[in-house]
Amino acid sequence: MIVTEAVSSYLAGLRPEPDPVLSEMEAHGAREDIPIVLPETGQLLALLATTRRARRVVEIGTAIGVSTLYLARSLPSDGTIVSFDIDRRRQAAARDYLDRAGVLDRVDLRLEDARLGLPQLQGSFDLAFVDGVKTQYQEYLDLLLPLLGERALLVVDNVLLRGTVAEGRSDGAWNDEHIANARAFNERVLSLAEFEGTALPVGDGVLVAVRRT
Repeated sequence: MIVTEAVSSYLAGLRPEPDPVLSEMEAHGAREDIPIVLPETGQLLALLATTRRARRVVEIGTAIGVSTLYLARSLPSDGTIVSFDIDRRRQAAARDYLDRAGVLDRVDLRLEDARLGLPQLQGSFDLAFVDGVKTQYQEYLDLLLPLLGERALLVVDNVLLRGTVAEGRSDGAWNDEHIANARAFNERVLSLAEFEGTALPVGDGVLVAVRRT
């Protein structure tokens, strides 16, 4: 946890009850230990997409589609989210959930390594969400930058790695390499001249940056 238990419990109590599909997805993630966005992260994603009035979104790391659902529900009816993942079984589950949630027509699921798929995308995107392999974040960034237009948002999950990035020591799950990579990535994004950004203690740490030019 990166906030106190009391704060976490209080915020959880403020959350409205999830709808049946989202509730089932969360139970699925917990049951099979699948990394999905925490509710507060999902709510932030939805808020950012709505505020930006995003129409084109790219996501790295579909898993079973929890973050995809939050984003897709925030898009207009003619909006699109392109989402990459390499796990066939999880993507199939995501497709089923998104279909049942009524947003599959806004989602373009790609069973492909994002590092191969991103260079094939055309046009600019309003929002990019990164939640893939943590040691590949720098590579994702290099490929995403040409796709992000003016005022586009870059949103990155797990930038604090359960607090280890701030503490500078491994917790057994995240090792020294993960921590060093995360620190370097955060510092790089927040120093980009064309972006204005900040790192937030939301969920497992969320970095948000907007392209100024």
